[in-house]
Amino acid sequence: MEFPPVLFHRARQSDIIRKVDVFITCEASADVKALVVLRPGPAAWGFLVGHKKGRRIFVERLFPACGSAVPPPAERLDELDRLLGRKVVGLFAIRPGPAFKRSLLGPYFYGRLFLEVRLSKRGTIVRPFVVDFARKFFLAPVPLEPGPKEGTP
Repeated sequence: MEFPPVLFHRARQSDIIRKVDVFITCEASADVKALVVLRPGPAAWGFLVGHKKGRRIFVERLFPACGSAVPPPAERLDELDRLLGRKVVGLFAIRPGPAFKRSLLGPYFYGRLFLEVRLSKRGTIVRPFVVDFARKFFLAPVPLEPGPKEGTP
């Protein structure tokens, strides 16, 4: 799959998603392409680093983490978030298993992004989600749309 220079998606499906707008910068798109070249194993995951401005979340970089089946406890995630200047807006994972996805379903990740990345012979599939809550936590899918072409305002 060829990535556009900038990826952009608008959320439209649940209360939180209707209010969230996400912009993935050229640098973050390049980080995804680098993952494709490296072809890490299914335990690979990391952090989405960026910032929020109003209702928009900007994903500026991907920060790879150690390969483990699930993220560390919330206290350690919060410590890393502090070290990164409170710029962690979510997580990404390469071919995440059910245990990894379940580990995201809690208050710490509420409203945060999750990018599921799948590498195949036919191309790369990036599936974005937002952790939402309606009587229980769940991953709400969010569609990706191409953003403005490079060089256009």
